[in-house]
Amino acid sequence: MRVGARVVLFSLILLGFFGGAAYSAPPVRVVTSFSVLADLVRQVGGDRVRVDALVGPNGDAHTFSPAPADARRVAQADLIVVNGLGLEGWMDRLIRASGARAPIVVASRGVSRRASATGLV
Repeated sequence: MRVGARVVLFSLILLGFFGGAAYSAPPVRVVTSFSVLADLVRQVGGDRVRVDALVGPNGDAHTFSPAPADARRVAQADLIVVNGLGLEGWMDRLIRASGARAPIVVASRGVSRRASATGLV
């Protein structure tokens, strides 16, 4: 599956999650691992979502160290969106530690890694 098709599929998953919500319902609380995914969820979900990125625009998802407040945000989420592919090595531990029960969308699911001169990307 091509990357563009994966983005469309990811968007449809999010739309399916948000599409059933009544307009008068409170916004869906979404926690994303980093800001790029938060921007994508905001574009898809519009005013039906309240999005919180664990790693902000100037942060580094590779070196991020979650705090107790981050565990609370994850525990309160209605939906969790992560990149996958090893970008957020801390995310699985954070989800377990928080006791979160929200569905998890892995944005990179189905994406094949490519070999490069420096290794897998």
